[in-house]
Amino acid sequence: MKNLKALFSKKVLVSTWLVGLVILSLCAILFKEHSLQVYPGTYQEFVRGDSQDEGFSEASVSKTDSLLELDFRLRSGSPTPYAGVGFSLASPMEILKEEFLDFSAYDSLRVVLATNRMPKITIRLSVHDPLWTKPGDVSSARPLDVVLETTRNLKEHRVSLADFSVPEKWFDLMGIENPDYWRHLERGMRVEVLTATGALLGIPDAFELKKLELYGTNRKLLYVLGVLAFLLSCACGYGLVRLKQKG
Repeated sequence: MKNLKALFSKKVLVSTWLVGLVILSLCAILFKEHSLQVYPGTYQEFVRGDSQDEGFSEASVSKTDSLLELDFRLRSGSPTPYAGVGFSLASPMEILKEEFLDFSAYDSLRVVLATNRMPKITIRLSVHDPLWTKPGDVSSARPLDVVLETTRNLKEHRVSLADFSVPEKWFDLMGIENPDYWRHLERGMRVEVLTATGALLGIPDAFELKKLELYGTNRKLLYVLGVLAFLLSCACGYGLVRLKQKG
């Protein structure tokens, strides 16, 4: 009778361990990825342009249920005429409190867009540089750029965050003689979609944006699930050892 009870207890322990591992594995499969939908979403968009650099480019945003369109005309006056649209991921108060969006929690960016005349477009992650970024000075944020080739038809682009880098011209603008190339991904402030170098001056142009999101592996969840699986295995192993000692 005693042996039967021990055998039953072992089966219960092993069954509990297996069921627990199955549940944890399913959680890992179902929830291992997470995303942040920038557009469409709750983040407020704003027009970006070279007026901060004494330029004269013009831009305006219009939206439908499914698309955001930026109409613009680049004009000479700024060293680098540009226009675009940005999305604030941290409010001015959050930035003052140093509460930023952690871009490093994501692996990639997905964007669906189309351009009219431009063959290329710039996607920018703007981060807070602890040494150089000044409150209210948009240009002092450290930019991380990637340039995409575009078409007139809506096209999906998937970009690894590892491909974003600081453009040399930002170091020149800030007067930084010894560039450090730190990316400060944990201090994210904005995502921007901007005209790329080579856009035509004086000619009306436009681009359409349908979707913009960040996504990646939920490392914290996988870590927690791994710890739980380890503790569950330890508890089951300890229970089996105790049963063997009693037997």
